[in-house]
Order: sequence, then structure tokens, then C-alpha cells
Amino acid sequence: MIQTGPQPASDIASVPLVMSFAKTDEARQLIKIGIMDAAAITRPFVVTPGTPKDRVQILRKAFLDTLKDPEFLQEAQKSKLDVDPMSGEELERTVHGLFKLDPKLVAKLKETLK
Repeated sequence: MIQTGPQPASDIASVPLVMSFAKTDEARQLIKIGIMDAAAITRPFVVTPGTPKDRVQILRKAFLDTLKDPEFLQEAQKSKLDVDPMSGEELERTVHGLFKLDPKLVAKLKETLK
């Protein structure tokens, strides 16, 4: 068993991270892009291009505030749901980074995922 996240989950801290098995920089990049980044952005909430920055900031803050709300967290716990949000800024950086990948790395990732 391995963990695919960037940090060990507290309830299974002794289970190794997948990144610890990477032997090269290329392998670490492929794991980060193909597993970690992909998992982190699977269910984003987005607004349309051109949304004013002040509105984006208001929505981001409201969303994170909701995910920190004690009543919300209590309901999530009752439903056995993990709440570990990625900030809008982190999501934006991750997505922009995907568009800047070296084409050779993209080709290798496509081959790996076949």
C-alpha cells in the first residue's frame, strides 16, 4: 500500500508516500503531474474567464470560509467526508503549470498512462 498525496495522512502515517519510490527527477515529475496534481484538481469550482478579480477573491474567501466552518465540518465528519481544500491560488498555479510542461515530459506521461 502507498499514499499518493504530497503529505502522509495522519491516520496512516506509517504507509509510505509514492514519491519516496521515485529514483529520478523525471520519475518525481511524472508522479507529481500524473498522480498528485491530477488528483488535486479533479473537482474544481470555476468561474468564467473575465470574471472581475475582486469577485474571484470574494468567492475564493467565501468558499474557504465555508470549508472551515465548524457546523459544516461537523456535518462532513458525520458523513465520513474528508475536507482538505486546495485554495484557488494553488489550483490556479497547478493548472497554469500544466500548460508549461516540457513536451518531452508530456509525451512520456502519455506513454506511461496508456
